[in-house]
Amino acid sequence: MSYFDNIRTFVRVYELGNMSAAARDQRISPAVASARISQLEGHLSVRLFQRTTRMLKATEQGDLFYSGACKIIEAVEQAEAEINDITKTPRGSIYVAAPLGIGRRLIAPAVPDFKQEYPMIDVRLRLSDRGVDVTAEGLDVAFFLGVPEDSNLRIRKIADCDRVLCAAPKYLAERGTPTSPDDLVGDKHA
Repeated sequence: MSYFDNIRTFVRVYELGNMSAAARDQRISPAVASARISQLEGHLSVRLFQRTTRMLKATEQGDLFYSGACKIIEAVEQAEAEINDITKTPRGSIYVAAPLGIGRRLIAPAVPDFKQEYPMIDVRLRLSDRGVDVTAEGLDVAFFLGVPEDSNLRIRKIADCDRVLCAAPKYLAERGTPTSPDDLVGDKHA
């Protein structure tokens, strides 16, 4: 299975454009990620990436190999999904991104309950306040504060509303529950 692992690592390096980020994503060391790319390059007898200390860029051969590699991974995942359909046990990885504060307070605490209900699903949670590119980073779910810049995204609204209003219990006890965003206008604590 090491050749398949090499292909999977190549795809993540290609998509993330960074060996260290891909290594973190794959839960391996940067040295292992680099070794996997080198093994793949040796097997194919081509350079897949131009590497410098400041950048990593796919070569023409890397660009060509990427589309085929994605098809390989997709085919394997589809075959695994068909087997999973037979057993009715969901399995695999789900990639979730969220802002740091929301992730720590709301999402990360929910992961153990999710894992208990779906033990064969590996939750890969990225908590960061930096902007994320949902497509390029291969995310399945992303939480945002505000409106995402990418207008091509399909956003599921909660309870047919444009926004979800969250408040600390102490705030609500002191100021009451707002019924609309207009109730917050001029409130310096909002």
